[in-house]
Amino acid sequence: MADRSELLAVCGLYCGACYHHRASFPESKHLLEEAARQGRALEGFTCQGCRSDILYIHPGCARCEIRTCADERGVLHCGLCPGFPCARIEDFQVDGHIHHLDVLDNLASLKEKGPGRWLVEQERRWMCECGVKFSWYETVCHNCGAALASYGPDPRAATEADA
Repeated sequence: MADRSELLAVCGLYCGACYHHRASFPESKHLLEEAARQGRALEGFTCQGCRSDILYIHPGCARCEIRTCADERGVLHCGLCPGFPCARIEDFQVDGHIHHLDVLDNLASLKEKGPGRWLVEQERRWMCECGVKFSWYETVCHNCGAALASYGPDPRAATEADA
């Protein structure tokens, strides 16, 4: 596997399953089409991961306080911080975004396994049996129609479209 360390978010998320990242690829144009149907702005759906120079324009990603904190402390991810777990990462885990619920477990796993092994496991976890990668909230593979082990439909999608 090529170096995919840019997909290791400092907070314990796997950026490779983020729909903003996934929508950056031609094989995932269905994600852009779905966002457009929901009335979401398509600007910024070009993110290449937390540790890349090309971030999603949403302030939570583009100006992430958690990433800034990790950089200031010189750690690759929060699990390596002497102050882990801190109130900031604990609050992030329960901020209402379903895909954030796993961050503390992910960070513990990252610390135990190391980034290389963890990234390989995450890439496999977010790949359909047919070999197509999928995002956190996709429930059916757009390639083969198989049910996906995702977080289920994004409950915020309808509200964001109304906002």
